[in-house]
Amino acid sequence: MIILDNSVLSAFRRLKLLSNLNKLISSAIISKEVFNEYSKQWQKKIPNWIKIKQPRDDIILESGSVSLSKADLSLIRLALEHKIPIATDDKSLRQFAKNLDISIVGSLGLLKSLYYSKIIKTKKEYLSFLESLQEDIFISNELMKWALEEP
Repeated sequence: MIILDNSVLSAFRRLKLLSNLNKLISSAIISKEVFNEYSKQWQKKIPNWIKIKQPRDDIILESGSVSLSKADLSLIRLALEHKIPIATDDKSLRQFAKNLDISIVGSLGLLKSLYYSKIIKTKKEYLSFLESLQEDIFISNELMKWALEEP
C-alpha cells in the first residue's frame, strides 16, 4: 500500500498508466484534499483500488510544516498513521517527509518499477513514457541516467 499525491496521480492519469500502476501497487490511499485537487483538474472519479481516507486528528505536526498545503499535510499525517510511503513529485513535501523518516517515491521511480517489473513491456515504450513524463516533472541528466540503469 502507498499514499498517492496529486502530482503522481495526475501524471499517471495523463500517461494513461493508472491501471498499470495498480498491477504494481495493489492498493493506495489519498486524502479528501488530494481527491478534491485531482477531481478539479481531471473531473474524473478515482479507480476503486484507490481509497479516500482522512488522517486522525491527533497527529500533530510541528509549525515548520506551515509552508506545506493542507493536502500535503494530510498526506504526511496519513503516512505517519499508517506507516506507509508517499508517492509524490512535490519537492517540499518530499523533503518534509524525509525529515520525518517517511519513505518517498516519485513518478520516475514508479515508472522505472513498471518497466523492470515487465508491466511496461518494451524499452521503446518505456523511453516514450520517460519523455512524456518530462511534461509533468523536471528530470535532470543524473535522474535520467538513473532511470536508464539496470536495477
